[in-house]
Amino acid sequence: MRRKLVLPLTIVLLTAMMSGCSTADRHNSADKAGHGSKSDEDLLVAERMPSHHELFTLKALSNTPLETPDLNNRFWTRIQEMFQVKLQAEFIPLDDYDRRLRLVLSSGDLPEVMVLNTIDDSVFNKAVKQGLFWDVNELAGNLESFPNLKHNISETAWKYTKIEGRNYVIPRARPLLDGGLHWRPDLFNNLGLPQPRTLDEYVNSLKKIMDTNPDKRYVGLHFEEAFFNAFGGFETVYNNEGGLIYKYFTDSYTEFVKWYRHVYSMGLMSKEFAILKGSDKENMFRSDKALTYFRNMYHSYTYEQELKRIDPNYEAGVITYLNGPKGHSGEYGMAFTGGFVIARSVPKDKALRILQMYNQAAAPEVTDQLLRGFEGVHYNKVDGKRIPTELAKKELNNAVMQIFPNADDEWQKVVNYTAPKEWNDKMKAVAQTLYEAEEKIDPFRVIRSETWLKQWPKVQDDYISIRTQAVMGLIPMEEYEDFVKKYREKPEFKKAFKEFADSYELMMN
Repeated sequence: MRRKLVLPLTIVLLTAMMSGCSTADRHNSADKAGHGSKSDEDLLVAERMPSHHELFTLKALSNTPLETPDLNNRFWTRIQEMFQVKLQAEFIPLDDYDRRLRLVLSSGDLPEVMVLNTIDDSVFNKAVKQGLFWDVNELAGNLESFPNLKHNISETAWKYTKIEGRNYVIPRARPLLDGGLHWRPDLFNNLGLPQPRTLDEYVNSLKKIMDTNPDKRYVGLHFEEAFFNAFGGFETVYNNEGGLIYKYFTDSYTEFVKWYRHVYSMGLMSKEFAILKGSDKENMFRSDKALTYFRNMYHSYTYEQELKRIDPNYEAGVITYLNGPKGHSGEYGMAFTGGFVIARSVPKDKALRILQMYNQAAAPEVTDQLLRGFEGVHYNKVDGKRIPTELAKKELNNAVMQIFPNADDEWQKVVNYTAPKEWNDKMKAVAQTLYEAEEKIDPFRVIRSETWLKQWPKVQDDYISIRTQAVMGLIPMEEYEDFVKKYREKPEFKKAFKEFADSYELMMN
């Protein structure tokens, strides 16, 4: 399939099926070698599974970080042929997706599959308790019949996505090396400024760049949670009752807000920072209006190409971490980002067929095609190197990862599959500098509290409002601190903190 595009469709499908089963063969061999045999339940699952050859339609709700993909182009046509699926997918812009998802969940009229950006959402968790989604364990036992899902998605991801001990979510596998601080090395070099190593160096350099280029009216920084770790943000803080205090109510977060208050007073931020969406921030960076943006590392290639259209000398880069007063700003990936769910209204045989497709997608060979496209169409091999075609730049984007699971890959969020090998090798070297920093993750991306999910929405708008006022200097910091202390002592939040502590013990130890 990778060598010629004129192979008959049956051979294309056979090759895809074989690649999707390669991991299964290895693990079946391991079973025979004494690593255990399939349970009766797994054998029954295997008997009930529909054939890979059956063409089926799939109604999906998904987000798209950029433009809506054309499901009729060559890439998506080949992908659908490979999986023997006819996609009926609705793609929602990323900024609006969570709101739209909640509306769909509240309606109860669900598509057959949906992607989740986060599983820590009160409306989604309520839907789970209402029985609106298949329990993967009930559907497929311990996944022995789906070895790519079982073995190519880490145990950590399966553990972190459990809800009340059950797997309703098929995780979207993600590597440790993921997000970074996108910056402008060309502007630093123009002023003889070195690459910063600390937050203070970075902020002071941004100020110099903005003062030197007043006509540009640059925005230096946006409000980004990613900087919080530099203030000790990922350290657990317990109250006297053994409750794990939510991060917004910690002293570390108050110090973080104070720092942003200082940054705002320097004139580095937009006055509209509190209402800027992710797409707003990204468009500002790629159009030479902002100097900073946090996102997956591989986007740097796209940003650089966009900037070079404005001026050939423009350059984009990535900083993996900056040192702060109590830590560093780098954040490691958590082995997953959200996941996929199958509506309970889907008949069991079709739900199993969907799992077959997901299992096929999670084979490394198939994941590679999802990311790189097809040889002779989206890349050519020259001297052993993959050279992307112009069509790859038009047809490939990460919307495909919002439809299909993928196998673990250390470089998935680092390399850009439309970029030359030299660029990707350079970005790999940059990405690995994160390994120099102590590995830290935000525990509140994993641990859960039912009480918090109920109580926080009642307070969220008021909190964001007073935090915004504190950053802008519209109120004394004491007013912000009094607000935090008030809610930190409320019985309902103390109950949530205790639940967070219990969840931490279960999920993180």
